[in-house]
Amino acid sequence: MIKLYNSALSPFAARVRMALAFKGIDWEDVSPPGGLKSEEYLSINPAGRIPVLELENGYQLPESEVIMEYLEDAYPGPSLRPEDPEMRARARVLARISDFHVAEHMRPLFGQLSAKDKDQAVIKASFDNIDDGLRYVEAQLCPGPWAIGADMSTADCALIPVLFFVEMLGGVYGIADIFGAHDKVSNYWAKAKTQPLSVKILDEIQKGLAEYMASQQ
Repeated sequence: MIKLYNSALSPFAARVRMALAFKGIDWEDVSPPGGLKSEEYLSINPAGRIPVLELENGYQLPESEVIMEYLEDAYPGPSLRPEDPEMRARARVLARISDFHVAEHMRPLFGQLSAKDKDQAVIKASFDNIDDGLRYVEAQLCPGPWAIGADMSTADCALIPVLFFVEMLGGVYGIADIFGAHDKVSNYWAKAKTQPLSVKILDEIQKGLAEYMASQQ
């Protein structure tokens, strides 16, 4: 059985879990032994990041986007990869925008959560960058309910966990309607997060957050 080095708090691991659930693939849930920066885990992934997918032959595959491509190649049905070349490209564009223009700018905000003295300049710059990223997402979204139309794709696996954390961070920092300036994103999020598979994955994230917060008290 394949193994996924996983964390409920990672939107990148959530993307892979979403694909595994969609495809009905059995897998073993593994926590990074000793934590992300332990010697043991760094021997698995020198970058000290999750997810990592361990294949049945023992090969340990890092990088969520590459894992998603592997799952499509190794388990072709049901597919998250559109048949139409243009729509397949659009799904990849949205996944990259989610990674590099939205999720990347959440990192400083997580760092500021535990900071004794909040750096308002860092917080403002991060949300400004996220807003720019959401504008980029807005320009690429198709009529729903999914990101590129009627069918779920790899784009949704990328976007849905990230948008959850964007909304959560907006609430933490007092931004009530973080998607308000982006009608297509707002409408997409309202529909996509109610889909059964989305509900399952978002419930896992929420449970992980609750457990983490309880451990910090």
